[in-house]
Amino acid sequence: MDAYKNIIYNNIEKLRLQYNLGNYCGRSIFDIIEKIEIDGKTPFLFRLPFNNNDLSGFVGYKNERFSVFTNSSKTLGYEIFTTAHEMYHLIENASIIKQNTVVEEAETIKKEANEIAADFFAAELLMPEADIMKEYERLIKISPLKKPDEALIINLQQEYFVEYKAITKRLAELCIINDKTEEALNRIIVKRNELFKLTQKLGYSNQLNIPTQKVYLPKELLKAIETNYKNKNTTYDDLVALFGYCDLSPEDFGYEEDELTDSAKALIEKIKSQLGSESVGEK
Repeated sequence: MDAYKNIIYNNIEKLRLQYNLGNYCGRSIFDIIEKIEIDGKTPFLFRLPFNNNDLSGFVGYKNERFSVFTNSSKTLGYEIFTTAHEMYHLIENASIIKQNTVVEEAETIKKEANEIAADFFAAELLMPEADIMKEYERLIKISPLKKPDEALIINLQQEYFVEYKAITKRLAELCIINDKTEEALNRIIVKRNELFKLTQKLGYSNQLNIPTQKVYLPKELLKAIETNYKNKNTTYDDLVALFGYCDLSPEDFGYEEDELTDSAKALIEKIKSQLGSESVGEK
């Protein structure tokens, strides 16, 4: 892993300069991923609530275009970290993705070296080592307790716009806090509503602590679908299939409902059974 660190630091520095990211890019990570050029093309970003919550995201390659999928059933903070993690794969593992078509990010206890490197990349991109150490020291100095507490972690969380647990893990990785302190600070997560209450008391929104259930499809893709539909290269049945796999209907994107053919109705039923949902094709 140590052999990769300098390479990762250098690649992140190049990204910061090339795309003017600065040290606080958590808030703009979804915009950034759609600007990164790989093989002269920018990737598609899909944000969807997955039915399988053990899957946090995946990156794929088809028709000479990379696509990143993130699970918006996870908390927003978690989804932001996943997006940064996938960015590493786009930059460093493009050839592997092309060979495998899809590289999934499933919840596992043991991670391969490449996944550990991707996590390190995401942590350094979202919570730069030098900057977070400086901010930690600043907050400790003005803290009444003069030691890390949950309020300090929340302040850092909101500053870097990541998950609460991402902050404690990052501080432990940098040896700013020890494992025992990390464990103690994370207890607030399992206490019912305690993180929500303290976040509100500190004057922050809880948007990072809850799933957005966001449905986001690439605008370029939506435009192409609209053009094909207007030119009658795509039928309403096709739209049902396209949007149905996102658990949506054409009406969600402003299309007017046509009379479905028997084949389209059969497809809706098939998608329903696959997704375990009763909302596909319904308003």
